[in-house]
Amino acid sequence: MEVKSFFNKFVSAYSKEDIERYLNLFSQDENLVMLGTAEKWLGWEEYHNAPAQEKERFEEISLSYDWLKIGSHGSVAWIASEVKVTLKVGVEIMTIPARLTGVLVKKEDQWKIVQGHISVSSG
Repeated sequence: MEVKSFFNKFVSAYSKEDIERYLNLFSQDENLVMLGTAEKWLGWEEYHNAPAQEKERFEEISLSYDWLKIGSHGSVAWIASEVKVTLKVGVEIMTIPARLTGVLVKKEDQWKIVQGHISVSSG
């Protein structure tokens, strides 16, 4: 239940209206690995500016999910989900199906993303 609550916080923060709130969900060290459809970031130093850059490209961005699978063992958890990313550029609104996976570690009583992957799916 804790991990699902964390994932719902991630979905809510995905709009990046509050960049600090979004970034606080991630492990802020060299072990962070984030992968996108055509991009990768290795470590916090590479990743920490990426969300603000994404927010600049799109007037609006949001995330919703159809299903979510969660597993955990102790202070490590993993998630897999089929999601929809909705983007607004000018007057055009696009909804893109994607797949998302992630690994979380509980640090100082808080879950943090240490590995994440989101990529466009075929449907």
